[in-house]
Amino acid sequence: MSISRLSINSSGFYKDAIGDSGVGNEEIQALSPQLDGLRKKIKQWRESDEVNFLNLPDKTDLDTIEHIGRKCTRMFKHTIVFGIGGSSLGAEMLSRTLGHRAPRNRVKFYDNIDPRTLSELDEVVWADTLCMVISKSGNTAETLSQFLTVLPRMERYLGDIGLREHVIVITENPDGALYKIAQQLGIEPIPHPPVGGRFSVLTAVGLLPAYISGVDVSGVMEGARAMAERCAENDILENPAFHNGAAQYLHAEKGRTISVFMPYADNLRLVVNWYRQLWAESLGKVDAQGRHRGMTPMENHGVTDQHSQLQLMLDGPDDKIVTFIANPGVRHEGRRIPMRFQELPAVAPLAGHTLGELFISELKATRETLSRRGRPNRTFGLYDRDAYAIGELIMLLEMETVVVAELMGIDPFDQPAVEESKVLTRKYLADLVHVEF
Repeated sequence: MSISRLSINSSGFYKDAIGDSGVGNEEIQALSPQLDGLRKKIKQWRESDEVNFLNLPDKTDLDTIEHIGRKCTRMFKHTIVFGIGGSSLGAEMLSRTLGHRAPRNRVKFYDNIDPRTLSELDEVVWADTLCMVISKSGNTAETLSQFLTVLPRMERYLGDIGLREHVIVITENPDGALYKIAQQLGIEPIPHPPVGGRFSVLTAVGLLPAYISGVDVSGVMEGARAMAERCAENDILENPAFHNGAAQYLHAEKGRTISVFMPYADNLRLVVNWYRQLWAESLGKVDAQGRHRGMTPMENHGVTDQHSQLQLMLDGPDDKIVTFIANPGVRHEGRRIPMRFQELPAVAPLAGHTLGELFISELKATRETLSRRGRPNRTFGLYDRDAYAIGELIMLLEMETVVVAELMGIDPFDQPAVEESKVLTRKYLADLVHVEF
């Protein structure tokens, strides 16, 4: 069995928790036959020559990604990424959690079309800036709009040849608008593999911007590969995705349908942004019986939201499960609180301790308080900028999502409902003379 650098404390999910709020192994074991179909799929996915989210650590051409990344790092001081949803969230998550604090090439992500924010692009010095445009379908209205609004200025300053050197396009669909625009501009697109955008972080979509940010993408893939191996284990109690996914499903069946992620580290907040799309878009479906299924992802930020959301989690409805993410090494970091003013009761317990010691103590206190009130929780522990552990976490959360979807009887890989909104957007654009709120 492969090694793991991602620690998982899931006691609060199970019946050995302080408040006995969890589900029992016998309940989880009873679900095992319902996962037989998924076991067969996992075997097929791992052995398939076709690319899928589970075999990406072996199928992704990391050498080519690193080659392109090195060239971009040498040529440019800045990179802007146009993308939305899965075309942006994974890459930004890797860049923010693992990237250099002062990279040679600074990467900025634009994942919205707020014109006030995008007005920043009027100040871009295109001579030293790379523009990366990412859309799986090639027809994403927001991404096309972002790129097309800056294209005239790029052409004016760079010319046709310069433009081709300063733009990277990643897309899958040769019939999509982005692919055709790239062809007309003389840009050869990098192929987006045939996996859904929210499962694309371990492809060029996520890894190329991450590499430019200084991320150890090889380490990420090693960790993901190791976790994929662990998640192929048939025993439901030995397979971390089966075990934790089944527990979350059982909690949902008991009415705990809100999944709170609470990172105790500022640079891990982007993990939650990526996870929210993965969880919401994969699980919010109607099953074969016409039942509306899903679990709602919610972000809390430790310690900040102890002062805004914790009261609700402790004494509000018992409809939540909480996942903490923390760096145990932070305990040894930070300045020491001076002994000055220690005669004051509020200062006395703080004096002489590091900020890291206070940080970890608050996490432990929050976790135990939840358990004592019968509120299920678990903790992921990983050290700062540990690419291997982040790779493990990505694969584990993706596999947990697939497990929960299997137990709910839904397809985790489609998103049929959002198409209606896209159709209506185009209709309203065609009809609008001015915007009315």
